[in-house]
Amino acid sequence: MKAIELKMPDEVYRKLESLASHDHQQVDAFALRKLEELVRAVGDFAELERRAQRGSQEKFRAAMAKVPNGVPMPGDELPEN
Repeated sequence: MKAIELKMPDEVYRKLESLASHDHQQVDAFALRKLEELVRAVGDFAELERRAQRGSQEKFRAAMAKVPNGVPMPGDELPEN
């Protein structure tokens, strides 16, 4: 495991400390968990962007053409204007 030294404004640290205490964690453990979540989210977004590049309006319309017309299930109705 690598260690880093991170300098941040006092106000940011106080907020981080408060969030960590609400989660009953030490600041470093809380910050590590949040950084891990951020790294995963960035990777997930990059994957979505890669997948979006493979899509097209033509493919979307072809897929939607396969959906049968019918009455939506209760709760799936479009809102009325």
